[in-house]
Amino acid sequence: MRKEIVVNLPIKPNEVPALRELTGWEGRHSDYPVLFERCNFWAGLRGDQEELIAFGYISGMGLQHGYMEDIIVHPRLWRKE
Repeated sequence: MRKEIVVNLPIKPNEVPALRELTGWEGRHSDYPVLFERCNFWAGLRGDQEELIAFGYISGMGLQHGYMEDIIVHPRLWRKE
């Protein structure tokens, strides 16, 4: 079943750090929920059990350009189609 990525998906403060740690990145728990208040927008995707399986955000000045950061996909989905 194909799922759609949701812009500004409601995300609990612990969900992104947990996903980061699954990928081998530092959790950076103190960044959340502050990041949600400071970035232009974020996007996420939930799996069949409603767990966060993908996340990324756009930051910038809110004018013409922004840049994507922390594009994260749950490791169990790496190299899957």
